[in-house]
Amino acid sequence: MLALYIILGILLFLFLVSLFNIWIYFLYDEEPELVIRIAFVKLRLLPPKPEKEKKAEKPKKQKKKKPEKKEKKKEKTFDFKAYVKQKGVSGLLNITKRAARIVAGTLKGLFRHFHVPQLTVKLVISGEDSADAGVMYGRVCTVFFPAIRLITEIVQVGEYDVSVDPDFHADAVSKAYAKVTARIRIIFILTTVLSKAFAALMLYIKAKPKKVKKKKDKQIGEKL
Repeated sequence: MLALYIILGILLFLFLVSLFNIWIYFLYDEEPELVIRIAFVKLRLLPPKPEKEKKAEKPKKQKKKKPEKKEKKKEKTFDFKAYVKQKGVSGLLNITKRAARIVAGTLKGLFRHFHVPQLTVKLVISGEDSADAGVMYGRVCTVFFPAIRLITEIVQVGEYDVSVDPDFHADAVSKAYAKVTARIRIIFILTTVLSKAFAALMLYIKAKPKKVKKKKDKQIGEKL
């Protein structure tokens, strides 16, 4: 009975943890900063912490080298040639298409549950001269604004402030500033990944080439 209470307690704890949000804070102002927060735990990914200088290690005594063991040959998990031989090119294309659908479905499911309360991106474009700055400004705009529009269509975006401005001064320097805050619940990640992982497992089982058993030749002859 005690074991049952322990298992139920662990499951309840995992369920409560899955309700927490994963917060992502990104800031770019000359240098990138990236922080991920889960509940009360913060992980700073950028900039990386400076490594501490290691103390000079004392020379270790040389140990006698043990005879190297022969590495066992690893069995191939997927034989590409065998699969093409069995299923043909059409079968390979079918598996590739289904795998692409699983990946696209996973990304679509995750992005659908992403919420971006704040999205700020400001660019200042310059060039060698005013003509070059104008050309660079046009190129950036043709890529930047369609990308922002795509993001706002696939992700829930709250407030956003985006702009691209040209600077025609001779001594101008291109600048970029970005501040993004995003969040997603852990339970949405688990449900999306687990559902697609099952589909990927079934696809792998179907795609794995079957081993062809070698038929033993029957010996026909007179008994000696």
